[in-house]
Amino acid sequence: MIDSCVTKVRWEELFPSLNIKADKSLHFLLDSSRLIKLKAGDIAFVSGSTCQHYLLLTKGQIRVQIITSTGRQVVLYHVNPGDDCVLTTSCLFASDCYPAEGIAITDAAAIVIPASQFHLAIEKSVLFRQFVFSTFSKRLTEVIARMEMSYSSSVDKQLAQTLLMLGGGKYIINITHQGLACEIGSVREVVSRQLKKFENRNWIKLGRGKIELLDCYKLQQFCTLP
Repeated sequence: MIDSCVTKVRWEELFPSLNIKADKSLHFLLDSSRLIKLKAGDIAFVSGSTCQHYLLLTKGQIRVQIITSTGRQVVLYHVNPGDDCVLTTSCLFASDCYPAEGIAITDAAAIVIPASQFHLAIEKSVLFRQFVFSTFSKRLTEVIARMEMSYSSSVDKQLAQTLLMLGGGKYIINITHQGLACEIGSVREVVSRQLKKFENRNWIKLGRGKIELLDCYKLQQFCTLP
């Protein structure tokens, strides 16, 4: 999974607030960091495994999820390009194991920094500390908002919000009904019925393994209804 041939990585495009070249105390990270490449479906980390690297995603998307006692998959959050991973950062601080698993849902790439170098950078660089804590705070807020949505919104509104989130400004979402059920902690049959209702309203168009967003404005309006 680790591409050992990549010993230098470019930070400026996705991590402009972490100007590693301007901070001399961080130059060692350029030699200690590596680039990992994942294929869609690859496991980024496993529940119960030891966290050994700080992760900064540069390409693709990773889904972080837990498996309930009944075997249901529940999505906690996604890691997108320019993001770090909340659980990874938390586990590094606590020297703890992962309580969830991360799966690449597209081909992905990430900068990884060894745990020892991560802690050294935290100690030496104010810039790096500010970057880590600010991104950690932002991602944690997003996770809490997602959990709040799952408890306070109906399934149909959760589904509409999730479609908009996964779309991210694009109009084609490559995902199955089962995948959407995992996203909102529901079951496929319920999601399929609701998607059909959205299609009948001409908000979306269903396809095999994909969903086309036809009217994002109507979906957004629906999300805001009392």
